[in-house]
Order: sequence, then C-alpha cells, then structure tokens
Amino acid sequence: MPAVSIITIYYNTPEELLKLFDSMQKYLDPSLYEFIVADNNSESNLSAKLSSIKYIRFNENLGFGKACNRAAGEATAPILFFINPDSELIHNCLPPMLTAMKDFAVAGPQVINSDRSLQLSFGPFLSISAEAKQRFLTKHERDVWVQRWIARKTAGPFYPDYVSGCALMIRTSVFQQLHGFDEDFFLYNEDVDLCARAHQAGHKIAYVPSAQLVHHRNRSVQKEPNRVKVEYRRSQILYYRKHLSKLSLLGLRLYLTIKFVLQWSMLRVIWGR
Repeated sequence: MPAVSIITIYYNTPEELLKLFDSMQKYLDPSLYEFIVADNNSESNLSAKLSSIKYIRFNENLGFGKACNRAAGEATAPILFFINPDSELIHNCLPPMLTAMKDFAVAGPQVINSDRSLQLSFGPFLSISAEAKQRFLTKHERDVWVQRWIARKTAGPFYPDYVSGCALMIRTSVFQQLHGFDEDFFLYNEDVDLCARAHQAGHKIAYVPSAQLVHHRNRSVQKEPNRVKVEYRRSQILYYRKHLSKLSLLGLRLYLTIKFVLQWSMLRVIWGR
C-alpha cells in the first residue's frame, strides 16, 4: 500500500499536468505514492500518455470538490494529497509533510510562485474584514514587505485557519469523517470550508515550510474568466450562509449588490437561494 494518494483535478491544462507528472517522477520515490488524475471532461484526454497511473475521466465538468471526492473514493493510501495540475515539484516534499501528518490532520506545504516568490497559500476563516485583508495582501503579494511578512509568519511553527487547496494534505480517515469536500461548492472556498469543518471536529492544521512546491497559479481558471467570477461569488455566499451569522451574510450581499449594480446575472447569484 502506498503512503500517499496524490490527487489532481485536471481541466484543460494538459501541458501543466504533464509537467507536474514529470516532476513527480523526478523527485518522488515511486513506492511511496500513487497518482490519481480526475479529468473533468477536458478537451485533451491524457489517459494514453498517463497510462501508468489511475486516470478517471468524467463526461462533464463536475467541479473541483465533487471530482476530488470521486478520486478520493479510488484512493488506497491513509493520506490524501490534493495538488493542482498547474503545480510543479522542486524537491521530495513528501517526507516533511508525512512527518507533520503524525501530529496534524491537515497540512499544507510552502507554496512558491513561478518567480520563486512566496505565495499566500494560507489564511484566516472568511469574514468581510478577513477577506478584505487577504485581498489586500494578495494584491501586493510580491511586494517586499508582504514577502517579509509571509516569511516571518511562517518561520516557526505555524497553524493557520486554512491551507490552500492547491496543495492540501489530509488524513484519509479525517476526509471520510468530514464526508469530503462539500459538493455544493463548484469552485473556490471548498478548501476553507473543509478546514473549517476540520477545526469544528477538533482537528489541527499545520503549515510546513520545509516542504515546497511551485504553483503556477490559475492556469485553468483563466480559460473561463466569466464563469469563474460567478462561481467565486456563489461559493462566497454559500460559505457565509454555512459558517457566519445572518447579519454577516446580509452585509456581504449588500456590499456585493453595490459592487455589481446593474450586473443582473451576478445579482441573481448574490440574492438567490
């Protein structure tokens, strides 16, 4: 039995996925892991090129969370490691991650941008104020002061509210206990929701700076920008409805109504049930 089931959700990023696979073959001990790709009905079927792995192809785009859950159902390892297809390994990140998993239920590595700057791959649970701060930091992520802030924040033991789903490791037993990702989230915030439910169940989350990988960020979502904007707001509304007060949800809806006034498709998302 492998120690880790590495799961990637693939949607129209063939070059990136193959590059990720090449980096896994370069740096990882093949006896340590199995690789599962869930293909959300991509234009390029890579099953022939990835014949040595578990390749699951769906006849429609199930979204991130639902595809992850289907892939996790095929996993055989006691640890699941969800990695975005536009990621790339730069060393064997599994040993320090597995060491962390002895004490924690969920863990995330240090994620690096394409230019090797530190990526903001963690954050606080969502609220209007927390999201405003996170957006500001993300906007200035490559600025020296934010890079220094991330480095200081993560220099010692660090236990954020959530780690990004671009590279998220979780015990299979905990994933099953939580019934996986909430499939009502099509895209965005399903990682924050999963970590929130893990916290509520008494589990701990760790950031592991000694494990690193590169995330080339947003390669697949750039292909459908309009849908991505809608799904982001749909997921944001859903998270607030699940985890925050009715007053917070109302405040978010009023803010978004002002932001997207006269954009009727977005307003239907904001005020829909």
